[in-house]
Amino acid sequence: MLTGACFCKAVKYRVLADSALQGLCYCTDCQIVGGSSHWVSYAVAPSDFRLVEGSLKAYAYDSASGREVVRCFCDHCGTQIKVESTALDVVSVNGMTLDDAARFSPQLTYFSASAPRWCEVDNTLAKFEEMG
Repeated sequence: MLTGACFCKAVKYRVLADSALQGLCYCTDCQIVGGSSHWVSYAVAPSDFRLVEGSLKAYAYDSASGREVVRCFCDHCGTQIKVESTALDVVSVNGMTLDDAARFSPQLTYFSASAPRWCEVDNTLAKFEEMG
């Protein structure tokens, strides 16, 4: 089991299972929302994420793939805690909000072709470039 929290510590959560898929997402949505070159995705089944304390503000929209995505933020400090996709049956937890962020170890990149030109992408990681 892993634990994590937002920047202000108002939101705390538990992840009940290890992630089978850890990646770095370079899609433009993740860049804009996160203010960075990529999102740090610690993906788990929705049933493996538990909100322990605080509340999340949800923002739902249709992503470029046409699938609905729900981004969830601390309603106090605004830290993005997770991204949900019902269609894919996955919760992508912000790996940098884990109490032990060293447990995050990326295995692949998503949409690395969208990475900013100044960003160095690790080409040793597997690549996922398109949503089908």
